[in-house]
Amino acid sequence: MGHTALILGDQLSHSNPALEGADRVLMIESRVALDRLRYHRQRRHLVLSSMRHFAAELLDRGELEVVERRDVGSMADVLGDFDDVVCAEPNSLHARKPLEHRGVSFVPSRQFLTAPEDFAAWADGRRKLVMEDFYREQRRRFGLLLDERGKPEGGRWNLDKENRTPARDGLTAPVPWLPEEDEIDAEVRRDLDAMGLVEAGQDGPRLWPATGAEARIALDDFVANRLAGFGPWQDAMVSGERWLYHARLSSSLNLWLLDPLDACIAVQDAYRAGGVPLQSAEGFIRQIIGWREYIWGMYWLRGEDWRSDNALGAQRPLPEAFWTGETDAECLRSTLRDVSETAYAHHIQRLMVLGNLMLLLGVRPWEAVEWFQASFIDGAEWVMAPNAAGMATFADGGAMMTKPYAGGGNYIDKMSTYCRDCRYEPRSCPVTALYWDFMARHAEDFSSNRRMRLPLNTLGRMDPARLAALRQQADSWAAALCQVS
Repeated sequence: MGHTALILGDQLSHSNPALEGADRVLMIESRVALDRLRYHRQRRHLVLSSMRHFAAELLDRGELEVVERRDVGSMADVLGDFDDVVCAEPNSLHARKPLEHRGVSFVPSRQFLTAPEDFAAWADGRRKLVMEDFYREQRRRFGLLLDERGKPEGGRWNLDKENRTPARDGLTAPVPWLPEEDEIDAEVRRDLDAMGLVEAGQDGPRLWPATGAEARIALDDFVANRLAGFGPWQDAMVSGERWLYHARLSSSLNLWLLDPLDACIAVQDAYRAGGVPLQSAEGFIRQIIGWREYIWGMYWLRGEDWRSDNALGAQRPLPEAFWTGETDAECLRSTLRDVSETAYAHHIQRLMVLGNLMLLLGVRPWEAVEWFQASFIDGAEWVMAPNAAGMATFADGGAMMTKPYAGGGNYIDKMSTYCRDCRYEPRSCPVTALYWDFMARHAEDFSSNRRMRLPLNTLGRMDPARLAALRQQADSWAAALCQVS
């Protein structure tokens, strides 16, 4: 007699190890899970659509009994009806604990390339954890972009310095492939309407893959049409060009519709075929086997510490503008419009617009984590805790990064086209005012950080009246955030 395989909504792969030896599959749509945060409507839709498509695929195969429980209160309301339930190790602490309490057995997952215990072994004894060190070991481990001597293609491991081309007017990219909705999507939309959950963002046609087949089409489309431009333009931010050359594969990876190594091999093959520059292939592969796996490892390494981290003592509640998009700063308004309409913004928009402003404003770190988790199509606690609490808000005090990723208006002006349509002149930019207010508030905190010497020296030389005016502007703008004039 086989076991019951519990398939969670972010583990939708036919390679899920819980399926091995099972005679029944259980899939639960829990209202508690759907309503845990103020999730973006499109994220809720994608998760439910992907789950139902996966269940339909299993039914079509006809190998297992498939039990779907929809619109139930919690998983606990269902799990008691089944014996010998097996699940792949959940991807977050909040998902793992209630399943452990109900006696669900876990088997090691294959969704990621590095198990948490293997990452912990790598980290053990190191004075400082550096993503670049981890990334190079990953390249060697998987044999990606190595020459016949085992050295990095092109002679360098990391080509990030070549991938920072500033934005320019008129920059466009090929339109990405988008899926077509089907009856399952129509059913999901009706069900979500009936639930009446509090939600963020706008509804709209599904923009993201909901099956493994769709995810593969999206990968092939990226490799064929946008990968070549991904490297040089990956940091650019252009008003009205929300996709540019980005892969748009993060939700597919995070729902396990796509295998990360398969994606990397497809990119390597394109490079070896001669149609893709090395800087683009290396940049993509670094984000997957380097950064994504590093974030995954760091989430489990620090565990519950992410929830309590607040090294800079940030106490400001998250401004409502992050939900409404109502602000007079064009960089923030444009990025939040993209998030509202698509549940997406690329990594530099997340870090240097959204995360940067949360850092400068002193937003409570876990509120930042939950906002990112709720607002983005690829939102997951394991992703957003290290990225938002660690990298964006520096709440971990340097466990992730050696210095805070703080920036003023000059960076945004250089890397985007936002400032050309903004009501603020460069010298009156509220982001710059917030930056210097932040530096003044935390000068003592950063005094021993060698990488912060340059801005601290500039702060020390600043005319006191100029600094006072900037800090007053920062206070006024922060207090009025969400008020469009």
